[in-house]
Amino acid sequence: MPASAQELGDYNAATCESTFTWLEQTSPKEAGDCLEAAWASDNPGYNVDAEPAKRLKKVQVAVGPAC
Repeated sequence: MPASAQELGDYNAATCESTFTWLEQTSPKEAGDCLEAAWASDNPGYNVDAEPAKRLKKVQVAVGPAC
């Protein structure tokens, strides 16, 4: 599956925790999985619709053994 991107807000309204914390707790961690998250302000001009998605700059969270 090609890398994809999605833009999220900075917190989870249901749990009042940061999106980074929520992603760390809920992302798949099986072989081949990799989720990276970064601040949009650290990635100006980033195109979330590009396929495959480009790697992020200044990654704040990396989850999964394939990262």
